[in-house]
Amino acid sequence: MTTYNEIAGRRVNFLSSDPTYVDSNSDGQVWYNSSTATLKSWLPTGAWASGGTMNTARASLQGAGSQTATVAFGGYLAPGNSLATENYNGIAWTNSGNLNSFHQGAGAAGTQTAALGFGSYNGAPLYVSSATEKYNGTAWTSNPTGLNTARYQLAGAGTQTAALAFGGAINPGPTAATESFNGSTWTSVNSMGTARYALGGSGTQTAAVAFGGGNPVVGNTESWNGTSWTAGNTMNTAIRSMGAFGTQTAAVSAGGITGTPPLGKTNTELWNGTSWTTSPATLATGRWNLGGSGTQASGLAFGGNPGPGAFGAQTEEWNFGVYSYSAAAWASGGNLPVATTDMGSAGTATAGLGFGGYVNPTTYYSTLSYLYNGTSWSPTGNMNTGRYLVAGSGTQTAALGFGGTGPTGALTGATEKFNGSTWTSTGSLNTTRQSLGGVGLQTATLAFGGATPTTVGATELFNGTSWTNNPTGLNTARQGLGNAGTQTAALAFGGYDGASQSANTESWNGSAWTTVNSMNTARYVLGSTGTQTAALAFGGRPSPGSLPGTTSTESWNGSVWTNNPSLASAVRNNKGAGSQTSAISFGGQNGPTTVATTSVWTNETATAGSKTLTTS
Repeated sequence: MTTYNEIAGRRVNFLSSDPTYVDSNSDGQVWYNSSTATLKSWLPTGAWASGGTMNTARASLQGAGSQTATVAFGGYLAPGNSLATENYNGIAWTNSGNLNSFHQGAGAAGTQTAALGFGSYNGAPLYVSSATEKYNGTAWTSNPTGLNTARYQLAGAGTQTAALAFGGAINPGPTAATESFNGSTWTSVNSMGTARYALGGSGTQTAAVAFGGGNPVVGNTESWNGTSWTAGNTMNTAIRSMGAFGTQTAAVSAGGITGTPPLGKTNTELWNGTSWTTSPATLATGRWNLGGSGTQASGLAFGGNPGPGAFGAQTEEWNFGVYSYSAAAWASGGNLPVATTDMGSAGTATAGLGFGGYVNPTTYYSTLSYLYNGTSWSPTGNMNTGRYLVAGSGTQTAALGFGGTGPTGALTGATEKFNGSTWTSTGSLNTTRQSLGGVGLQTATLAFGGATPTTVGATELFNGTSWTNNPTGLNTARQGLGNAGTQTAALAFGGYDGASQSANTESWNGSAWTTVNSMNTARYVLGSTGTQTAALAFGGRPSPGSLPGTTSTESWNGSVWTNNPSLASAVRNNKGAGSQTSAISFGGQNGPTTVATTSVWTNETATAGSKTLTTS
């Protein structure tokens, strides 16, 4: 009898519990769990998970790139065609430069930073277009020459400089025409065996696959070898207008319609180069005329028509492997006992502290403090000095509160220590101010920026007893800024510089500030948390006139800011606690209304799933 070791090249491990570490070599790994007396294995499976919502809901759009770096462009949204372009970073979509000409039902090839769009439906009087455009990651440039056969709802494969266009609809009817692009011009080559439009396609210029399509709806599959097309096994379900991505030997078909609307399909089929397999994993939202990008291991499906006259902005992420993924998102947490804005904060997402703040016209300068346990807030000992626009640092049981606007309406430099139940006064700030930033521990805190009421960049260090002025302050004086990090490795971002909201970001090395890459959304009085190399910014006021605030969320990786899924409701003057992967936003204002809302942030998580092996 052939053994597992002979087949797989490794032995069956005898373990007391399931392994917790999974790597690229784990697919198919088998072990015996002695505690449960079961034979188990990591077996790859496919699954769809929610991704970031597009900024523009639309259908008949196209995309190019990978799951974490895709460009989506063109499409249709009532009452007409769209020029919109958006970039996806694996978490959220960001608007980019518009197309030069409308591209509904275009073909696509390339990557997010080097994409190609070709053909489209433009409406009367010509209806079909041969236009070709190149994208560099930020802007589109029209190519001097277009397709030889003008068409729309065609498929594409390859790169920006070596692309393939095939199938589509001419005026009228389907076409089997195939063209090859060399970076500047298109050349007609051998046609497909089956003329069709709204088909799927993937691969390269010399190794592509075409599948499905319409007029009538078919499941035909053809492979391209750089010279000619060869018919292969048909799809399990004849379908058109699907999202498609992958390679010639590992493709994915997602969604589509099998005939006449009203409902799009959730079907997922996988191609292995020889045959199609229907996956038990289906899209959460059935739709057709959707975009697709990526590989069979990790791809995207986005936009589309969920029903007649309806346009989708949904993004779903496809993953095939040992891991299943849940998308990054904000969710509702337990409300504060009292709606409060401009609080101080400390701690984590499951052990947070909120204190002080502005409650209402009768108790401007709150002394109230609350503890958060990951689910709900509970009152704790009051501060000695009531205030709002106060800064905080430390943990839930060893926090520091400093600065702010005090009981008489005057600024204060008062500093207090919290031990988990009571507050004790300690040495005051050297520069009395409000709306300042603060990071670190109760015994090692950094304070920076703020208003005296003049906007300042002053930086001070606390040693557990007293504050010491640093010789140099922020490069850009700001108030209402975001903050993350420690006393020796901090980050300051956003804020108000005395004239306008800022996107400025500065990094602190323990002695001096250095200006680094700016935020995507300039704002002040925002919520923030994290470290110098892994920070999170959320909410805030993007301009002096924007009373509601913003839902915008961004993460910092030590080099650049990346847009993330937004808060459910716009908020400003909110506070944050936790880390980049697990955080809370609480309190603040939505327009003129002070809120008690708590929002809980969870970053994308990956979970490895094992299967018990049985005999049958």
